[in-house]
Amino acid sequence: MRRNHLIVALIGLSLLMWVIARVRVPGIVHDFSAFKIAVPVVLALSLCRLILQTSAWSQALKDQRVSIPARQLVGVRVASQGMGYLTILGPVLSEPMKVKLLGTPAEPTITATLLDDGVYWFTTILLAIAGWLSIPMVAIHGMHTPWVAAAVLGLVLVLFFILSRKSILSLLLRRLRNRSPRWLVRAAILEGSIRNYRGRRPALVKRMFWIDVLCQLLVALEVVVVLWALHLPIHFLPVVAIEGITRGFKLITGWIPARLGSDEGGAISAFALAGFSPGLGLALALTRRLRDLLWALCGLAWLLLNSRKDVHENEKSAKAPTAILKEAF
Repeated sequence: MRRNHLIVALIGLSLLMWVIARVRVPGIVHDFSAFKIAVPVVLALSLCRLILQTSAWSQALKDQRVSIPARQLVGVRVASQGMGYLTILGPVLSEPMKVKLLGTPAEPTITATLLDDGVYWFTTILLAIAGWLSIPMVAIHGMHTPWVAAAVLGLVLVLFFILSRKSILSLLLRRLRNRSPRWLVRAAILEGSIRNYRGRRPALVKRMFWIDVLCQLLVALEVVVVLWALHLPIHFLPVVAIEGITRGFKLITGWIPARLGSDEGGAISAFALAGFSPGLGLALALTRRLRDLLWALCGLAWLLLNSRKDVHENEKSAKAPTAILKEAF
């Protein structure tokens, strides 16, 4: 790890302090006694999900003959996701950062990381589609609004893109011909490699798929925990609808630093459509925000510790030749 990673960590800490100041977490938590119950359970569920996600990523890397200790994979994942959460770049920053922090050969690492991300986001979209389709069945006063239909249609189109056997980006390149931008060419190449990988390693992709399905169930359980902590009735369809709505807001507003305001708005809307008091949606949003801020802090701490460790090792290796010369003479 280089010194510039230390700079990244310091920038991340500054952003984290800014987010905490904007959210005013201590004052809000004081208003919700449910946090005392919900937060520890949600953190435990999040830890289980982190372990499962790291396991899926490790399997993809090992298939590419890249072996990384689980502890390092966890640190890299938490650090990169934390920086993506705190900045306006989101996945545009976090995914390349994973590859860079690992320090392994680029091509196999990129292939394995993209496969891991692709399978996880596929299951994410499945859950989001299920949630949005549940809205008409739980919405009060017949709130069958056009934007709900538009959102469902958009998610279905994304799902079609993922399931399609043909490379849609390659087809777009043929239409654009020489006018194709470089980023689109690279994206088409990566898309083709992932689709080929799915055809060559169906057992691995299937195993990763079910691991990520379990991860999505753990995320949905967070809604159950918050409803239970608030002493609200727990039913299957409202839980799925709340998770689908909040997931949709997360996908759309990932470019906002820490998704300030969007998480709260999504949770309030979800609770209202599910027939609960809209204000109670803040409990879900703020419980998850506390979880995300804690993981971001852990990731930045990992970056700082490893930056100092690498600087110390570099200084030690630089002194080694001098020590050898002294012993020789």
